Amino acid sequence: MRENVSGARREAGHMARVIRRRVLHDVKAVANTWARATTRAPTPASVVFLRGGDKEGGAPWPAFPPRGYLGQLEPAFQAQLASERANVELEDCSFYHTVSLSNGDVVQGPWDLRGAESAYLGNINVAGDRVLELGPASGALTYYMEDEGAEVVSFDIGFDVCADILPKPGVDEREQQMSFMCMVSQVQNSWWYSHKDRGSRAKVAYGNIYDMPGDLGTFDTSVFGAILLHLRDPFLALQQAAARTSRRIVVTDALQDPTLNGDDNLLRFASAGFDNLTIWWTLTPGTIQRMLRHLGFDRLTTTYSNHLHYLAHDMTKEPVEMAMFTVVGERSP
Repeated sequence: MRENVSGARREAGHMARVIRRRVLHDVKAVANTWARATTRAPTPASVVFLRGGDKEGGAPWPAFPPRGYLGQLEPAFQAQLASERANVELEDCSFYHTVSLSNGDVVQGPWDLRGAESAYLGNINVAGDRVLELGPASGALTYYMEDEGAEVVSFDIGFDVCADILPKPGVDEREQQMSFMCMVSQVQNSWWYSHKDRGSRAKVAYGNIYDMPGDLGTFDTSVFGAILLHLRDPFLALQQAAARTSRRIVVTDALQDPTLNGDDNLLRFASAGFDNLTIWWTLTPGTIQRMLRHLGFDRLTTTYSNHLHYLAHDMTKEPVEMAMFTVVGERSP
């Protein structure tokens, strides 16, 4: 397997080195922009309302989840979630992915995966699969996989669960959480906006990725689209998905440092700098491979691809080709 991917890895590494300095600049710029925004903002309220109507009709965070986070995939609960976002407009959304709407309009986001979704997913065939998608953001992969014939269940943070935020002396954790969830709510609005626009049948559940609801069922495929670097415990998240996955797990992440040997078993902590509170790790493909082997996914393939990205989320500048790797782990028959 190593011989099959070594050439591709070298080629991807060469391309990635060209933009490595800009990538590092991007990471720092985004962190600084977010830090300035949270510094200027007034102290957040005790509750964030997901927009899409007046506050009385919105969905608050934090909120009481259903008991045990159970029952979310039931039709009535999905209808309730959709109803809470029924009035979402474009101005209520922050699109993480560039999307093409049904009327032909294109909404720009800092990541444009259009036409390259298959490469991003390791060129797998999801037709007929039941897919668990962890961290859907605006849903570019959700709706691509649905179009390819998959039954998709997306899983995201919500109710009383916030994203993992690195501690930092002098930083108020609660204020950081509330500020971060203000941003997350707008990204989740974009998922629902596309869901309505497309007449999608994809479902979504919210909760804790380290303790997922017990009634989600079994999936043929689970997908982690560039979220492990943001998780305090990436292995536990993989373990939770593995317990629900019968066939394969797909992990895509950024090739943050192409000078590293991709086969090395390496995790770098807080690698984006002391001020970036949302990037916990630099991960190598070799690390992901070892994690998946321990979880019973021993048939491993690694591929490399490049995807359009606007550095520092600045859409006024030209996008660059961001280097990514994808590890597909399958269970042996």
